[in-house]
Amino acid sequence: MAFANLLTGAKEEEERQELQAVLQSGILEKAPNPKRFLEYIAQQYFSGNSEQVKEYNIAVDALHRPEQFDPQLDTIVRVTAHTLRKKLEQFYSGEGAGHPIQIRLPAGKYTLHFEHKEQKPPTDSAEISSPTDSPAPVVPNKKPPRKPFWVVLGVIGGAGLMVAGGYLIRSPKPSLPTQYGSTSLAPKSSSSHASIEGTGTAGDGILRIRWSAASHPYTDVAGQFWVADRFCTGGSAFSHPDHNVQGTDDPALFQEGHEGKFQCRIPVPTGSYQLLLLFADTLGDKVGARQVELAINGTVTAALDVVDEAGGDDTVVGKVFTGIHPMSDGTIHLSFTSDGAFVNAAEITPTASDAGAPVRMLAGPALFHDSAGNTWIPERFFEGGRRSIHSGNLPRIADAKIFEWDRYGHFRYRIPVVAGRDYRVRLYFSEGWFGASNGGPGGIGSRVFDVYCDGITLLKDFDILQSQHGDPAIVSFEHVKSTAHGMLDFDFEPVRNYPLINAIEIEPE
Repeated sequence: MAFANLLTGAKEEEERQELQAVLQSGILEKAPNPKRFLEYIAQQYFSGNSEQVKEYNIAVDALHRPEQFDPQLDTIVRVTAHTLRKKLEQFYSGEGAGHPIQIRLPAGKYTLHFEHKEQKPPTDSAEISSPTDSPAPVVPNKKPPRKPFWVVLGVIGGAGLMVAGGYLIRSPKPSLPTQYGSTSLAPKSSSSHASIEGTGTAGDGILRIRWSAASHPYTDVAGQFWVADRFCTGGSAFSHPDHNVQGTDDPALFQEGHEGKFQCRIPVPTGSYQLLLLFADTLGDKVGARQVELAINGTVTAALDVVDEAGGDDTVVGKVFTGIHPMSDGTIHLSFTSDGAFVNAAEITPTASDAGAPVRMLAGPALFHDSAGNTWIPERFFEGGRRSIHSGNLPRIADAKIFEWDRYGHFRYRIPVVAGRDYRVRLYFSEGWFGASNGGPGGIGSRVFDVYCDGITLLKDFDILQSQHGDPAIVSFEHVKSTAHGMLDFDFEPVRNYPLINAIEIEPE
C-alpha cells in the first residue's frame, strides 16, 4: 500500500511540474482568461473535484462573471475553453513536443487530461537504469531553471528505493511580433516618430490600438495584437472592469479607454486608410446624455451618441471613416473635442482606394486565412443568439473552415460601414444539424427563417437544405445601401426553428 501511495504521489508531482511548465512558458502570457481557466480546472483536478466543475463555476469563480451569469446568453466559458485547447495544441506542437507528459482539454469537457507518453513499467524486478545514463537535452533559458522532480520507485522483493532524476526541457520564450504588417509604421517623411510593433497573427497589415491606463499591449481571443496607445496627449484614462460588455469576445478592450478632450498623432506610411473607431459606453449613460465630437485631420465629423448608435450601454459599436491620408508630418490627426468624448480602441487599415476595406467576418472567435489570401476576422457587433462549433462536420469544399462556427437563434448584427454607400453582401450558410448527412433527424423544412437588412427583406422563408445553392449555401446581394448612421443592420427572424449564419462578407461597390 505504501508503495502504491508513493507512486501516486510521484505521478501527481510530475503532473504539477508539467502544469507549471505550461504556465511559465509564456504561451498564456497575453491570454489572461485561458490562464485563469487552466489554473482553476487544474486546482479542481488535483483536489479530486473535476466531476463537479460546471460552466457556471468556471464563469463565476475563474472568469469573474457576476453571480447572475447565464450561459444561455454569455458564451465566455466555451470561447475560453476553445482558446485554451488551441494554446495547448500550439505549446505541444512546439516547445513542449518532447515532454513525456502532455496536458489536454478534451472537446466538450472542462476536465484536464494528462497524457503520459512512453510509460513502460518494468515487467520484472530487474534493476532500472538511471536516467543519468542518457541525459535529456537542456536548452538554456533566461528564466531560472525549474527544480527537477524525483520519481521514487520501489523494487519489490528487496532492494529498497531508487531515485530517478527528472527531465528538464526548456526553449527560449517566443518573442512578440516585430513590425506592423510587413512594413514599419514610422512615417517616411519624419524620423521623430518611433515605429510601431507588429499587429500579431492576423497578417492583415492592420494597426490595432487599445486605449487604457495600462502601457502594455493586448492580445485578443483570436490572437490579434493591439498596441497600447502612446500617440495621444490630454484627457485621461478610465477603467470600468466589472462591466459585462455585449457584442464582443474581448470585453477587456472595452472596459478601459481614454476620455475628455485629447489629441492623437498616429504615424503611418503614405497611402489611403480606413479608420474604425470602437466604443462601448460603460458609464450607464442614457440616450442623449453624452456625445463624442471628433475631427480627423482637421475635418469635423458628425457628433456620435454611442448609447443611441449601439442601442444601449455596455454594447460595442463602431464608426467607419474612409479615404484617410496622413498629413504632411506623416501622421493621422485625431482630435476629440467634447467634454464627453471617449474612445476604447481603433483599427487603421491600409486600403487600395478611398472606397474602404471589405469586411469578412466569421460567426466565431477565430481568424481564418482563405485560399485567396483573404483574412476572415472574429465575430463582433452581435446581439442575441448563441454560438456553436462544428469542427468535425465541415462541408467537403475548399475553405471549409468558413463554416466551422455558426450563430443561431433570434439574433442581429450591427456592422459599421460608410454611411449611404452601396455594398455587395454575401451570406454563408451550412446546415450542421438537420438532415441525413448530419446524422440527425429532419431535413428540408426543418429550419426556415427570414433575413432583413435595415428593414428590407433579403431572404424570405429561406431553407438552407432547399436552397438552389445547395448546402452549404452562399447567397449574394447587390446594391445593399447602408443607413444614414453608417450601419448594415442584419436581423435574423425565425419562421420554423432557429435561423443560423456561418459568415458574412461585405464589399464596397
